[in-house]
Amino acid sequence: MPDDVLAQDKGKTAIPLDHFYVERQSGNIFRKLLRNLNFGASTGYGNTFFSHELTGFGIYQANGGSPQIFSGTTATRYGNWVNDVTIDKSVASPGFSVRSDTAKLGFKGNGLNIPLQIFLYYGFKDRYRIGAGYSYELMSIGSLHPTAYKDKIADFQPPSPTGFIRKYYGLFGYSFYRMGEYLFTADLQVGNYLLKSNFNSALVTSDLYYNLGVTFERDFSEYFKVFVRPSFELKSYSIVIPESSKAIDHTINALYINVGVTYRIPELPRCFLKDCHVQINHAHGNKEYRSRRHPVYKKQNPGYGENDKTLIKYRGKNKKKLNPY
Repeated sequence: MPDDVLAQDKGKTAIPLDHFYVERQSGNIFRKLLRNLNFGASTGYGNTFFSHELTGFGIYQANGGSPQIFSGTTATRYGNWVNDVTIDKSVASPGFSVRSDTAKLGFKGNGLNIPLQIFLYYGFKDRYRIGAGYSYELMSIGSLHPTAYKDKIADFQPPSPTGFIRKYYGLFGYSFYRMGEYLFTADLQVGNYLLKSNFNSALVTSDLYYNLGVTFERDFSEYFKVFVRPSFELKSYSIVIPESSKAIDHTINALYINVGVTYRIPELPRCFLKDCHVQINHAHGNKEYRSRRHPVYKKQNPGYGENDKTLIKYRGKNKKKLNPY
């Protein structure tokens, strides 16, 4: 039989491979666009370092009273120059006074911070991050201590020490090291903040703030992570002193420890078959799914015993049986 006839017969009897190998359809366009978008939330603890200098002012300390500051003379004194200025024009009682032209005057102290934060970022090449966030933060101002004449000037605490801070920021990060399930990322937050409730917004002006930290993440799955983020924050604000045409600059740098979680939308939908025990991404027909055996906080992996290295038959009450089968 001629070769061309044989070739024709073979072509007729050959079974098309697409009967067995169907091209898989992965997640929809929406999921593909969001697969690198991460959502996160955190809380933690912070310590704010309050400090300011009273250049151009003096300190007046009445016997048995609280310290006050003055600009020209002690006839007009200010009882609060931290968050909401109060004016005192009563006759000054006997006490101690000193001007900044004869000594370097100022106060220092600490504040307690409890931040609540939400954020999102988009990841590039498993290394770069860019995003934005919002933080609502409780801050309580402690006693402020004088930096000079500590034996003659008493500590000072604002009448309304507790209030809130709102922050809006942009986020930039670079993941520089991975060790197994742990990822280390240096990141920078840059944004604006508003001192609320116990601060007089008509007198207070705030600047941009900068927060530099390192995020230590632990992968529980490709979608879910927990993290710890120590950071240091640089920020300051000015408060205008009425009737003096002067302002006092306050530095309120802070140290934070945040703990939180991040979640990424899976690219593939969860397998629809309740009895499916496949542990990896797989197909039913021409559509691809992720395993339903693992919740988002457990890793999908075909490796045997990935989730628990001890088999079920050897765990819990089963380990007491002579025959675990």
